[in-house]
Amino acid sequence: MQKQTKSEVLRRLKSVEGHVRGVGKMVEEGDVTYADLVQQTNAIFSAIRRINTVLLKDFVEERAERDGASEELVNDLLKAIDRVTK
Repeated sequence: MQKQTKSEVLRRLKSVEGHVRGVGKMVEEGDVTYADLVQQTNAIFSAIRRINTVLLKDFVEERAERDGASEELVNDLLKAIDRVTK
């Protein structure tokens, strides 16, 4: 894993962790609507999907460099990842 990716993933994971704790507090306090809870948990799912996208792109770039793939192929793969993960 590239150093920059590792830092980004850790930062995003900490953010997700904080968000999950916040939703937990919302549930504990009980003064929240189901719609609000669903909205917040959906935001958590989205954040995790973004983490997966970062990891997948890093994997492609790392393997492409190791295996000598063309820059064109790498760019095509990264574009495909963006399309599928949005």
